[in-house]
Amino acid sequence: MGDPAGIGGEVILKSLPELSRKTIPVVIGDSHVMGIVAKQLFGSNAPFFNNFKDGGTEGVEFIDLGLIEEVQFGRSDPKYGEASYKYIIEALKLLFAGEVSAIVTCPINKKSINSAGIEFIGHTELLAHYSGVKDYVMMMANRSMRVSLVTIHIPIKEVPHALSVEKITKTILITHNSLKTYFGLERPHIKVCGLNPHAGEGGIMGDEETMIQEAIGVAQSLNVNVEGPFPADTLFHRVDCDAYIAMYHDQGLIPVKTVDFYRTVNITLGLPFVRTSPGHGTGYDIAGKGIADPSSLLEAYRIAENMIFINQLI
Repeated sequence: MGDPAGIGGEVILKSLPELSRKTIPVVIGDSHVMGIVAKQLFGSNAPFFNNFKDGGTEGVEFIDLGLIEEVQFGRSDPKYGEASYKYIIEALKLLFAGEVSAIVTCPINKKSINSAGIEFIGHTELLAHYSGVKDYVMMMANRSMRVSLVTIHIPIKEVPHALSVEKITKTILITHNSLKTYFGLERPHIKVCGLNPHAGEGGIMGDEETMIQEAIGVAQSLNVNVEGPFPADTLFHRVDCDAYIAMYHDQGLIPVKTVDFYRTVNITLGLPFVRTSPGHGTGYDIAGKGIADPSSLLEAYRIAENMIFINQLI
């Protein structure tokens, strides 16, 4: 369910009737919050959503952790951060026990998580930690393009120092392998962004492109179909590859969200399981108002289903 004070409960309830039913959704959260949202959205009758405490309704399983007795939508609070964390841990327990096939996470609030004494920046880092994975990649994807990020949630001034041949190479390789394993692409085509304007223009505007080129060379020697580095300002105007590699957060997220904001999905590559998430945040400004758009969650669920089925076929 993500942050109880965010739009997670709302987009889940709006999404449930629209899911494909090729799989059975298991919702982990709090019945109190879901009940408030259900009444707001569907009125006092809401028959499809009235049985949360009994374990769910037909075709939907619901696990009520009972952590939230009252909620103030749109506000950060340590108790909401702790609840968000425990929802994720419950999902991991089910996953590692073989009872579910993938995790689709609704957004969490980093301030609430950290104020609860939980020292993770976000979902991605938390899931990687409990999976014992050190090398993972954040990919943002929609039906038009896929973009993997070399660095994620760090200040812009730290990006050049965080880049290395090894890190860029790993991002390329993890993206390549995931495109084959979970997207069914036999020989994926990948293009890589430079860091500096005009991809450094031969060192005039920066020399980080030297290490990017070296990383590309390493990946090419391993038979990866990858090109670059290209100037990022012109690379995304025509989608002519299977995935892009961006050096930092906004370099990759601006184009992918501009192309299709409402259906952009966060996919964590490199984990030993499928994990997707809506591409938006907790929506504190609209939480509790009944106006949240469930499109990104629906797309995250659809992509998770497809990744599971493709992986089973390969």
